[in-house]
Amino acid sequence: MRAFWNRTVREPVLRALIEVTWFGPVVSAVLVALLVNLLTEALTAWGGLWLGWGFVALLAVATMVFVYAYAAGESRRRGRGLGPIADRPNPPRAPGLIAMLSREETLREAIDHHRPELSHCWLLVTPEMQEQAARVVSHYPDLPFTLHALADRYDTQGCYRIVSGIYQDEAPRQGLDPRRVIADITGGTKPMALGMIVACLEGEYSIEHVPTVYDALQRPIGPLPPIQIVVQHLADDRPDQKNGENR
Repeated sequence: MRAFWNRTVREPVLRALIEVTWFGPVVSAVLVALLVNLLTEALTAWGGLWLGWGFVALLAVATMVFVYAYAAGESRRRGRGLGPIADRPNPPRAPGLIAMLSREETLREAIDHHRPELSHCWLLVTPEMQEQAARVVSHYPDLPFTLHALADRYDTQGCYRIVSGIYQDEAPRQGLDPRRVIADITGGTKPMALGMIVACLEGEYSIEHVPTVYDALQRPIGPLPPIQIVVQHLADDRPDQKNGENR
């Protein structure tokens, strides 16, 4: 019986609540309206019209108090900023930044962290992100950008090739030491991030990530300052290799 209930009722309803953005608010509004209507009629029948309308007025006041209290708390939180992660170091400010675009707010957090040291920014942009990329570029009129188009957002090899080319050719042409150009792996898809990571590991270039804070419903609240990603090569620490060197 439980399996039948889960398959025919629980799972379809939960799927609709998650995948159909308007379904949850509409159902909630209808249920709340029915509940308020039933309570108002019951109170009116029991205590008269004034008691019923007084209950409605009390609900309205309580709703407004909650909205204003939440808005005030959110304003204070945004004014303070989300702050850094205490146990993770932030990367040193770099004059060069390579990033992939998914969310404007996250990319701006990365750019702002490296300013005013930042002198050039490379963006890997898929067709879906062209409009957002244009807004980011216009937000920093004094910062030179180079945009690299990536036709397929799952093109790991293409992303690897672009990032490798930036480090080997484009950064030196901009007068930048490739080892002072940092790659941000936050945006893009996982296949894109994989291509960027492999290119960085091959050249032992710096990597960072911009964490995001989520609320209880897994909705993004805002980005945190970048954290430094450090990957140590373990080949030299293998016991068999050390024993071989000592023979």
